[in-house]
Order: sequence, then structure tokens, then C-alpha cells
Amino acid sequence: MLLPEDETLRDLLSRLDLEPTTSSRHVGDDFFEGTSPPAGNGRIYGGLVFAQSMRAAQATVEPERVAHSAHAYFLRPGDPEQPIEYAVDRIRDGGTFTTRRVVAHQGERAIFNLSMSFQVPEEAPSRQVDVDVPGEPKGEEYEEGILRGSAALGGQITREQLGSLPVQILVEDGLDMTANGEGGREPELRAWFRAIAPLPDDPALHQAMLAYASDQTIVVAAQHPMPWGIMDPDTQSASLDHAMWFHEDFRIDDWIYAVHDSPVLKGSRALGRVLFYTRDGRLVASAVQEGLMRRREGAGIRLRRRSKLR
Repeated sequence: MLLPEDETLRDLLSRLDLEPTTSSRHVGDDFFEGTSPPAGNGRIYGGLVFAQSMRAAQATVEPERVAHSAHAYFLRPGDPEQPIEYAVDRIRDGGTFTTRRVVAHQGERAIFNLSMSFQVPEEAPSRQVDVDVPGEPKGEEYEEGILRGSAALGGQITREQLGSLPVQILVEDGLDMTANGEGGREPELRAWFRAIAPLPDDPALHQAMLAYASDQTIVVAAQHPMPWGIMDPDTQSASLDHAMWFHEDFRIDDWIYAVHDSPVLKGSRALGRVLFYTRDGRLVASAVQEGLMRRREGAGIRLRRRSKLR
């Protein structure tokens, strides 16, 4: 794989190029090993485990079969200091569809599992829901929004701790993850995604990269109506699951327009949805995630507010 010059993106692509596992428990073509960069919060970023699991599944499937769906559960927090073992189960190889199951382990503990389906491409009638894709990508840089939110809460995150992302994210109308006791915004968000440098011509890699990036923003819109935010120290948040559907090929090193919404937040679980469009208006992928969004005991949950989706 020809790696880009940017160090951040080069590091991610190296981590997505999984190696055969070195574990004595797992030997064979269906076992892989991945690693995580150091993490300030002591946990592996969920989008990385999702993307690495996809790459493990993709490595066991004929390249002419294209992933069309991936359904995952986050089981336990991962330790960034320990390697991750990915065990692939070849569930089915049919005439048109192929199914794989991947379980990610650290030691004896499963931290993540994934079911993924592939299909031989077919020519068939098609349709989609259209949106107005703006002519030019614009918005607040995701990292700047995180730092601004951190400053509003007393500055617990520094630029050095945050580092740089391998995928540039521009958030229309700014990133709001604090609310500062106000809330009242509609549970919607629109953003642009693009890898920060050109990528190899590998459609499967572009799928994994979008999965990696989507975990950053998918449930952010859920807290917009609330008087508190994900970054509030009295809010506990975590990804519970993540599902993606891939409708046709795309390149994430060209801009992707992401239309987010959140229809419900109940039982401390927020549902986030995203539709991903190319600049010329093609709907190329969709995603849904349920995320934990829990107020810690004694934080004083405010009056529940209803929001109407536009």
C-alpha cells in the first residue's frame, strides 16, 4: 500500500493494514492483530475497532464481493496499551451474498463484535431520497469545536492532547457538545467529511475509513435539545452499537456531506442517524448508532423537552 505523506493519516492506514495474529491461541488465515495509538482517556476509539474489524472481514472475502452492511456492538472498553485480536468466522459463502462475523478480543475478553454482509454487484432499478448538497464545503473544524467546548468547561482538553484527525470534519453552524444549560436546538447536524490526503484506489478501504470517521459525530445531534452536552463532566457517554449500509462506491478523499438527525433519547440511550452524500448528490452510505447518554447521579436532570424534526 502506497502511504500518504501526512503522518496522522499514514499512521491510521498502517493500523488498518492488519497483520496475522502472533497469539499462540489463534493460528490461521482468519485471525488478525491490530493496535491502537495512545489515548488520553485510556480507551480505544470505537471507530478504530469498527474499521479494523471491517478490514479483517474484508481480507477473507473475494474482492469482487462488495460490503453492503455492517452491524456491530461495543461490548467493553478497549485498552490502547494492548494489541487487539480479530477472529473471523466465515458464516456463509453463497452464490450472491457472503457473511462474516468478527469478534475482537484483548486477552480473554471480547470487546467488540461485528456481522458483515457482502454482495456481488447487480444492475437493478434504483432510487434515493435527495437533499440539497451545498456547493462548497464549509463549517467549523471539528477539533476547534472540541477545544472551544473544553474551554467553556474550564479547559480540560489541550490541543496537544487532542492531536489531529486523519479525516477532516467541518460542522455547519458549529459543533455544540456543551449546551451550557441552554439546549433547545433541533436534534440535527450537518457536516462534511474528507480524508486529509489522497488514499489508494481501494473501495473497501474507503468504506472502513468512513466507518472510522462516522463514530465521531453520529450521536452529537441527540443532545442538541438538552440543557447539557456530551462534554459536560456530569454526562456519561459511550457508543453502544453501530450499523452502516453501503449503497454504492465512493471516495472519502473527496468531500462527503453527512446529514445527521436523532429521533429519540430515552432510557439514557440516544439514537443517531446519518445519510452520507457525495458532492454530486449521490446517497452512498447510511449509518445508525445507539449511544449511552446518561446524567450522573446528583447532576440534576432538567425537564424533558420535545423536539419536532423538520
